[in-house]
Formats: sequence, C-alpha cells, structure tokens
Amino acid sequence: MVLFRALGWLLLALAVGAIVYDCLSWWSEGAFRLLALGDLWSRLDLGSLIAVQAGLQRTLSGILWTGLLLPILKIPALPALAIGGVLCLWLGGRLGGGTDETGFLGMSRPRRRRSRGLS
Repeated sequence: MVLFRALGWLLLALAVGAIVYDCLSWWSEGAFRLLALGDLWSRLDLGSLIAVQAGLQRTLSGILWTGLLLPILKIPALPALAIGGVLCLWLGGRLGGGTDETGFLGMSRPRRRRSRGLS
C-alpha cells in the first residue's frame, strides 16, 4: 500500500534527521545523548505538546499520562523512528500486492521482451 510506504520513508527521513541532530549535539557538547520523542515534539511544537498534556490530564486521568504516555515520550527518537519506518515499509510491501517483481520503491519493473532468434 502506497500510504504505508510513504509513511515509512517519511519516518526513515525523520530518523536520519534525528541522528544528524544527535551527532551535531555530540560534537558541540562533547557528550552523546539520544534525543527523546518528547524532546523532539517539544522542539517541533511546544504548544501542541502542552495542549495534549493538559487535555489528557483533564479528560482521562493523570495516571494515564504518567503511566503510559510519559514513558513513551522518553523513548529515544532515533530507534523509534527507524523501527517504525522499517515496519511501515514492510507492511506496505506485504499489503501492496502479490507480485514478486517489484522494484526498490515497490513499483513494478518493466518486462523485457525476449527475441526468438532471427526475424
């Protein structure tokens, strides 16, 4: 399925961005630390993270936020994005079709005509 493949490539591109950020911060600070998913979200859009946190604590409970979602946001972004991207690419290939003749991006390869000798 094209949607899973597109999401997989997007997640892998984000994983590349995360490793570049991690390496640049390691170079400038001298200590290697992996960027967490929560830190990545706060760097991209802090307002939405605060709104989601406040909304979930208000509607569901603080236990759900601290027990389930907060540990997920502490997972390092690089392995999470890379594993998610590879999983989406795998699912996109499995759900995409039943042919074995697919190219690198999941597109079908053109068939070659065989010649039958002199014409």
